Amino acid sequence: MPKRSSLVVRERRHQARRKVLLRRLKIGLFAAAALAVLGLAALLVLSPIRAVRAPAPTAPASAGEERQIVTTMAGFEPQTLRVPAGQPFTVRLVNPDSQFHTDGGGWHQFRLETLDVDVRVPPRSERSQVFDGLAAGRYEFYCDICCGGKESPTMRGVIEVTG
Repeated sequence: MPKRSSLVVRERRHQARRKVLLRRLKIGLFAAAALAVLGLAALLVLSPIRAVRAPAPTAPASAGEERQIVTTMAGFEPQTLRVPAGQPFTVRLVNPDSQFHTDGGGWHQFRLETLDVDVRVPPRSERSQVFDGLAAGRYEFYCDICCGGKESPTMRGVIEVTG
């Protein structure tokens, strides 16, 4: 029969090993959680960047040409579209913002009061607006959902129709 002192020593060694293993497990779980949080943060930061396509050129549009406007928390890009009078064209509105946008939930708006156009673009999506051909003039558009609304200079733009 083992002596009592050797049983105590064995028990203490067992407890020490158990303590080390539990500590390693806690460190491993913390590291895994930290990596998961960092990965999710990187995904949220990089998703809008990947969704943005290069803005369409601002040279005059030809018949039926598609123009792109990217609308973000920073405003419209480009802020000015130039098109010839009487020519049909399409404006593709791209919203790369996420639903975690603190002002407006990531939604943006393309509003032209003079033409009674009101297009609302959900987060991380696109919408298109077709114009059959406009008379010469300046048509102001804005977003009144977020980022200072229509009073913010970056949330405003203009379609310049010439000819």
